[in-house]
Amino acid sequence: MADIGWRVKRDADGRIIPRCWETDSGFTVAECRLPETRYAVTRPGGRKPFAYVGTQEAVVAAIRDEQATAAARTE
Repeated sequence: MADIGWRVKRDADGRIIPRCWETDSGFTVAECRLPETRYAVTRPGGRKPFAYVGTQEAVVAAIRDEQATAAARTE
């Protein structure tokens, strides 16, 4: 997924959570299988997704947009 560092997400006991990944910067992406596949994207430290998207490319775009927004807030 486009030059963002990814790793599998693990639970508190170190077990892999199926269809769930984490970026190096702490965003969590979970694949949800509704009538069609969707990806829930959660901010670092967040409890609820801020985006539900339909493709891996849209996951990357949502994360990049969120990072840009956060960077603009700190300037």
